[in-house]
Amino acid sequence: MGTNTGINYGKDFDEYLEILLTGLHKKKHSILNVFREWDRVIFPNLDSGMVAHNQDTGGSLKRAMMMLDDDEDEQDEGPSQLETRDV
Repeated sequence: MGTNTGINYGKDFDEYLEILLTGLHKKKHSILNVFREWDRVIFPNLDSGMVAHNQDTGGSLKRAMMMLDDDEDEQDEGPSQLETRDV
């Protein structure tokens, strides 16, 4: 639970993951659109991603992680809610 917010991030994570996995399994339009948007941003040069499995994306994860590493950190005035959580 977040020490400053009282938010149970672990529980929230589990609930969000269940929504995403259930929607993906049932091929719900709204959830597939979430994955399509992530694919568009994270894997912009691929014809496939989580939703369309047309090619191997093993190297894509590595490229995405490198892009994430190169991404700028947000600067704020204190620790984020995620940094103050109790796991």
